[in-house]
Amino acid sequence: LSYQFERTGYFSLDPSSDMSKLVFNRVVTLRDTWAKTQTETASTGKKRNRGNDRTPKNNEPIEDSLRIALRAATILSAEPHPEADSLFVCQVDCGDDAPRNVVAKLAGSIPREMLPGKKVVCLTNLKPSKMRGIESTAVLLAAADAESDKIELLAVDEKVPNGELLQFDQSPPSQPDRMLKSKGALKVWDRVKSALKTNEKGEAVFTKDGGVECTLVSSQGPVVSKEIKNAVIQ
Repeated sequence: LSYQFERTGYFSLDPSSDMSKLVFNRVVTLRDTWAKTQTETASTGKKRNRGNDRTPKNNEPIEDSLRIALRAATILSAEPHPEADSLFVCQVDCGDDAPRNVVAKLAGSIPREMLPGKKVVCLTNLKPSKMRGIESTAVLLAAADAESDKIELLAVDEKVPNGELLQFDQSPPSQPDRMLKSKGALKVWDRVKSALKTNEKGEAVFTKDGGVECTLVSSQGPVVSKEIKNAVIQ
């Protein structure tokens, strides 16, 4: 025979007990058990999934290229950065409720007056960062020619709506993290970026392990760099 007393512990009836005098022995202290469980939960970080735990129920890890959110966007405006000659501060429509503030190192490479109206590719789930005092909440993707130092923003077809999630062909549908913000999650973008380039057609491609090239596509076709081919994407 055993009894449980709420918020106190588990008790068992002592063999020496009789009907005139019941003696109970506490065998588990619930409060101590709860404290241990809370400590273990805090140390293992399993209290809540905050968006960076992207392992599916079958325990197979999600490919890095599926965890990033590359979206079609339109640059609305571009102004000089007040503290840095090489930076522009852009307002970009990424399909959100309000435009995003994006600080881009484009000054000296692309004339500022040519930026408004451009349909571009934005990485939208990277942790915001400050660039010379101004917060940037997305990243513009561009092809870069190392020999000439020329830079060209990746282009998306004008018919593609802002906010559309772009996909890599020959790959499962993207499953982007809510935000890549931990040190481990930020390395996801570093690994993907190192495998991005433009091919001989100027198409943006991601090279998988084994050398398979997956083209970045929208609902209207491949994402391209019109002039810079066989170059890195940054």
